[in-house]
Amino acid sequence: MAADFKMPEGRRDAPMVSPLEVLGQMKWQWQWILSQAVAFLILYWLLRKFAFAPIQNILREREERVRQAIEEAERQRAEMEQLRAEYEQHLAHIEEEARARLQEAMQQAYQARDALLTEAREQAERILQRTQEQIALEREKLMAELRDFVADLAVRIAEKVIERNLDRAAHHELINDILEKELRERTTH
Repeated sequence: MAADFKMPEGRRDAPMVSPLEVLGQMKWQWQWILSQAVAFLILYWLLRKFAFAPIQNILREREERVRQAIEEAERQRAEMEQLRAEYEQHLAHIEEEARARLQEAMQQAYQARDALLTEAREQAERILQRTQEQIALEREKLMAELRDFVADLAVRIAEKVIERNLDRAAHHELINDILEKELRERTTH
């Protein structure tokens, strides 16, 4: 590709010119530069008065709104933190109160249980004492009846023995017959 490129004929031996020489050869048009500078200053003044000032006012207003929004957000965050702290404190108070009530209810339940156990023991002791007294009375009654029965039996046996004069085997047979008869009579009553 480099071989195909050819420099134009008249330019190969043209001297190189520095940029400073080019600037020096330029003819300055001072009127034009001055008019451009005045126009730029007028444009700058107009933009500053009619464009930059409203834009700056808009930016200041926006900055103020952003600052107020941030302050409001901070105030709300602080308020929410305070409400959260109050809520947690209230929740802790409720938990403490519930724990105290539960402990009080358990204590009352234990007291009621102890009272019921004491009353049940006392009642059981009274029932046991009454039962023992009734057993003792029944025993005394049975003993009295047994004495009466043995006495009656002895009298009857004596009557029968007196009526007959018996040998030892007949004597045992007579006693067994009388006992069986008396026991049958007593059990049927």
